[in-house]
Amino acid sequence: MEQQLSDDAGYIRIIHDQQERLKELSCINRATQILKERKPVDETLMHLVLILPAAWQYPDFTGARIRYNGKSFETPGLKETAWQMIQDFSTVDGDGSVEVYYSREFLEEFEGPFLKEERDLIRNIAGLIAGYINSLKARNLRTSSHDDDSEYDNIAGLSSRKLLQKFLDR
Repeated sequence: MEQQLSDDAGYIRIIHDQQERLKELSCINRATQILKERKPVDETLMHLVLILPAAWQYPDFTGARIRYNGKSFETPGLKETAWQMIQDFSTVDGDGSVEVYYSREFLEEFEGPFLKEERDLIRNIAGLIAGYINSLKARNLRTSSHDDDSEYDNIAGLSSRKLLQKFLDR
């Protein structure tokens, strides 16, 4: 009988762990979809912050915030608490952070009440955000440089040194 209870507890733990991994994977997939929509940065960050709590172990007690470029995007009713997980990120325009808070205390896990996989998730989300913002900035730079191409239509007579200087002067 004791062996049966032990086996049942192990099975329940495996099911629980798999459900947690599915929530995390779903968050990554949803974040990727949001980023592919290529909406303005503020709108994108607001959509991202709203999907974060569902991926954590205790979604009913989870709030999130993304800070970037002097702005803050957060879930409704967010409460800053001691039970927090923060991941910083850097972009060509500046720094930001992804923050997750529990509104109450839970059992000690890998990092306070947070699982190791949740640390991995927040690190991945921060990386996706930084990559998204950097790619937007690069695309905008490339687009603006194409707008200026008219001034370079007649470049046949320029030396490579002069071409490089014109490019650097932009």
